[in-house]
Amino acid sequence: MFLCMATEISSPRPNTTAPVTAPDPSRTTAVDPRGLTAFLVLAFAFSWTAWWFGARLLDGGDPTPAVLVGAFGPMVAAILVTAFTQGRSGVGALFRRHSLRRRGGVRPYAITALIVLSIAAAAALPVFLGTAAVEEEALRAALLGVPVQFVLIALVGGGNEELGWRGFALPRLQGALPPLAANVALGAIWAVWHAPLFEMAGTVQSEVYFPAYALLCVGLTVVLGHIFNSARGGVIAVVIAHAAINVVSGLKGMLVGDPAGTLEVTAVLAVAVFLALFTRGRLGLRRADDARATTGA
Repeated sequence: MFLCMATEISSPRPNTTAPVTAPDPSRTTAVDPRGLTAFLVLAFAFSWTAWWFGARLLDGGDPTPAVLVGAFGPMVAAILVTAFTQGRSGVGALFRRHSLRRRGGVRPYAITALIVLSIAAAAALPVFLGTAAVEEEALRAALLGVPVQFVLIALVGGGNEELGWRGFALPRLQGALPPLAANVALGAIWAVWHAPLFEMAGTVQSEVYFPAYALLCVGLTVVLGHIFNSARGGVIAVVIAHAAINVVSGLKGMLVGDPAGTLEVTAVLAVAVFLALFTRGRLGLRRADDARATTGA
């Protein structure tokens, strides 16, 4: 009897602890920063080389082809560094960031609407105050072209950058820095990445003041970072936001002038500051993702 009881007492209990599952790499928003330096070097090298050769080959002609080719630098860099460090499975996870499944609901698109309306208000205010005028025919023609322009920008005119900036770089920066600091740093990097375009005749950047443009980039990056985090690491919402911002900014510049002007920069920074204060600097980044980045999970 005693032996039976002793056997029962000493027998090991079954392990009821649930196994720890690794996070889906296509949904991570804060990871180890490994590979970030290589990404930046490749992204800048690809884009700046394309823009340097393009400016000389075109010799004062339309800079659009060179600008579009160079815009693929962040995407190309993200793919190459991911392939080298994580292999085929890593590249697959990188592209799965385009998935629409369970990507934050309506929140990313509500933030997109907020920033687009803010830029539109910066365009409408001078018209309302009588300091700028808009021709109805020009406005009607511009609005008819918006759908095609939106698709082109999403595919090759800015949205294509997002797999690199948000899909690759931002999670690594957020793995090393607090969310707000990570996005401000990425905004500064993004502004400097555009630097050669300021010397290329015919680009939007050649018509604006670099410090104002840099502030605009930082503000937009904070907003786009919040969209990315709210979308749980998905880039489709950010691509849509990027394209929508470029479309409304382009309409503003064409119809009332003053690209990257005081009103536009102020509106964007106001939204960025509001989001930073409202989220206490988290910008939609969940603490669980922060903890995984810290522990290396």
